[in-house]
Amino acid sequence: MGKQPEKTTGGPDMLFVFGLDEDGKPRGARFAEFNEKVVSAAAQMKLASVHLASAAVTEIGMKLPVGRLYASGKAFVPPIRRDLLSKLKTALEAPGDDSHVHQPAPAPEKARAGGVVAAGLPRTWESIDVGQLVLVEDDDPGYGWWPCLVTKREGQVLTLRLRDYPDKGTYVRHIAQVGLVNPGPE
Repeated sequence: MGKQPEKTTGGPDMLFVFGLDEDGKPRGARFAEFNEKVVSAAAQMKLASVHLASAAVTEIGMKLPVGRLYASGKAFVPPIRRDLLSKLKTALEAPGDDSHVHQPAPAPEKARAGGVVAAGLPRTWESIDVGQLVLVEDDDPGYGWWPCLVTKREGQVLTLRLRDYPDKGTYVRHIAQVGLVNPGPE
């Protein structure tokens, strides 16, 4: 029989990673010791990292599954129950909690060319402005709709650049020919 893995106790060097991923699914993991690569990988996944956690956060954090850091620098942070994520957030927000939280930077998404920033999502066609994200149907029918950034607006005519392939040229469309991305609740 192989050696059983040691159970870790909540020592002072424990690192907890949790939050909602890009798809809005709760994820979380605990790591035996602080590691800058884990914090960096967590930030790329839009997850918070807690190091030097309070006793209350450590107690709840020990219920998280053990995470893994791969040689490539990527971290494995498995899905967790939504109620566990809520308990962790509640413990962090408690008055007097002295946990050190590393939040992912809320930097706006920048296009790779032109320096255009996706500065929010328009709620109406009339409110579309330069730098905002809209959907555009490809010139060739059947290739679907593509996310584009508005680079110029002249009246009701938009000049657009593909967000993910900025080197593929531009589109010119009337505002009635573009689709709006759901901006979520106000």
